[in-house]
Amino acid sequence: MIRRTRKMNNKDEKVVNFINADFQGLHVNTIGDGEAIVFLHGGPGSEQRFFLPHVLPLSHNFRLIFYDQRGSGKSEPSKDNQYSMKDEVNTLELLRKEFKLEKINLFGESWGSMLALLYATTYPERVNKILLTAAIGVTAEGFKTFGEELEKRLSEKDKTKLSKLEEGVKRGESSNEEILSILDKYYVYSEESLKRKAKTSIDQTVNDAIGNDILEHYDLTDKLDTIKNIPILIAQGSHDILTPKLISQLLLEHIPHAKLIEVENCGHWTVVEKPNEMNKIANDFFNINLLRQWTC
Repeated sequence: MIRRTRKMNNKDEKVVNFINADFQGLHVNTIGDGEAIVFLHGGPGSEQRFFLPHVLPLSHNFRLIFYDQRGSGKSEPSKDNQYSMKDEVNTLELLRKEFKLEKINLFGESWGSMLALLYATTYPERVNKILLTAAIGVTAEGFKTFGEELEKRLSEKDKTKLSKLEEGVKRGESSNEEILSILDKYYVYSEESLKRKAKTSIDQTVNDAIGNDILEHYDLTDKLDTIKNIPILIAQGSHDILTPKLISQLLLEHIPHAKLIEVENCGHWTVVEKPNEMNKIANDFFNINLLRQWTC
């Protein structure tokens, strides 16, 4: 159901159509015209606002599709309040059918990078290209390593604060927003870039449920042969919590045909810190005229 149409103008960029819609309880936004790119946000349990306005210039050449995953942002929760990786793959397939897309281009960030690979190994015939950023890997090892590497970066002072806040959350005395306010600076190379980040939320129920599912069941190693013909590009920040060296071990060794670009002076949130570089990378990669060059 289309809810409203409005205009957006990002400084000197041209005005583009911004269509807001609901599909079976999913909050969806589409911007621009052309070949579609579906954006998969992180978390799990975050929201599509993370990407905007940073990727808006891509709407000059592509149709951008953003959605809040089930139970996240403005999307309705699941009927039984249960969430899993399989459910999110099914939701993404529902979205593809709703938009009548024969094949889709996927732009996955952090947990969204895992979702992109989960979908592609389930429906390889429905995927055109995949761009991963702030990538995690192809097994739960990457998810665990992310947590371990983040822990190494935390100051003792922040570890103490986080421990108290986490206990407070359990008692209903503290919020996830307070925890995120401490962690945010560890996700970027320059804290100055945090001024450009939208104030997104994390749904704790979704985060816990899918996080546990990842730890227990995320392993794509036996399915990677199904995506060997899909162009895959990874744009990883030089100072990401999972550095390009680590992501080479966690992902490239398993998907040797994928290509890796290191985004200099950048942390985990590449889209926020280096929007111009990321838009150029995405524009070049998804440009249909470059397909022959990519596959040669």
